[in-house]
Amino acid sequence: MGSCVIVQWSFVALLWLQIATVTSEVSVQNLRDSLEGPFGVIRHRTANPAGKAAARRHIIAKFEEYGLDVTVQNFNGSSGDTDKPGTNVIGVKRGKMNGTSDDRIVAVGAHYDTVATTPGVDDDGSGMAAMLEMARVMTSCSQQNYTVIFVAFDNEEVPITPSHASERPCDIGRGADDFVCSWLLPFLNSTGRPAEFQGIFMLETIMNYDLRPNVQNLPNPIGFQLFFPTLYRELQATNFTGNFITLIRKPEEERLVASVVQTWEDRAKEPVGAITRDVQLPITGKPSVALTNTFFDLVGRSDCVSFWVQEPYLRCVYVTDTADYRGTMQQCYHSSCDNVTSITPDKLTFLAKVTDSILQTTMKLAEVEKDTCTDTTGDADTTGVTSAARDSHGAWSIIQLLSVHVWIWSILQYSCAVHII
Repeated sequence: MGSCVIVQWSFVALLWLQIATVTSEVSVQNLRDSLEGPFGVIRHRTANPAGKAAARRHIIAKFEEYGLDVTVQNFNGSSGDTDKPGTNVIGVKRGKMNGTSDDRIVAVGAHYDTVATTPGVDDDGSGMAAMLEMARVMTSCSQQNYTVIFVAFDNEEVPITPSHASERPCDIGRGADDFVCSWLLPFLNSTGRPAEFQGIFMLETIMNYDLRPNVQNLPNPIGFQLFFPTLYRELQATNFTGNFITLIRKPEEERLVASVVQTWEDRAKEPVGAITRDVQLPITGKPSVALTNTFFDLVGRSDCVSFWVQEPYLRCVYVTDTADYRGTMQQCYHSSCDNVTSITPDKLTFLAKVTDSILQTTMKLAEVEKDTCTDTTGDADTTGVTSAARDSHGAWSIIQLLSVHVWIWSILQYSCAVHII
């Protein structure tokens, strides 16, 4: 009798464990496919306009496939740079609070353009691959309280000056600038009383994991040591290895970063040794021209600058592997060797962990109901399959799982009854 009870309860525990693991996970293969496909070629308006257009069509197709509300936003560049038009692609997954002032909107962004000299696999194919994978996983969940915006920015590679960024915040010429001023602010104010913008995670070169010693350089090492002494000592203690993802932010983003760090610790530990580095800038609100200039390598190197220079201030966390300050990217940044040959299993695993950590944090901030998510690993060909269809497939998978276990349970019950007799 006792052995039957033990077997039966063990079976129940196993069943619940299996049901619990029928959840959406980041697919390493999907990340690789993105990097070796549309984000493995030059995506520049004059050097390879066909490659850039193909990447844009891919983003639109994926957003539509995942059931997002898609907006293609064309812009003409800044007033002093009107010869550089561009196109952002925006995908919105609306929450229950959408269209009300109680919405608490969260966003994820990456840029899909490159300079003329590079395929930009790390800069920023890695960010784009991660964002598309996040969109795929999140749209497998049918219920959430708050709205999530995914945006693929154009013209991030357009150079800007600190004074221009600070003094003309809606005339920078980058796609992120036009998104903020022409799309996001009206979207937030569409309900009469502004909805809250929790912030955006800006994914900007996030794949370069390098465990070798002395591969991590710093922008202005003397100034860095002065402003970030504790972090400098930590890097020094680890022999300046490139084993971390950097979360660059201001004090206003403390809650967002704390959530990412906690998620990072709670989730899968691979690759072993990968950690987060929290870089808090000594700036609150909109930075002055002087502060923007002082920290331009940290403030102006990503599309976060278009959010940070706004009044009222818009939260943005700059997620990066430090780009040209680490390992081979010191030679390959904006060069031809930032290509598919740089992809390694460790880098893919690191990219997957970064993707998963930002994904899980975003889902938490959006209050996604995870029991409405389906198992969509995405490794199979799902071309043309809608979110609703994948939801139905996931539900059917659970039904099948339960059916098999009910049959096994019946056998156990019968066997135990016979044993008792």
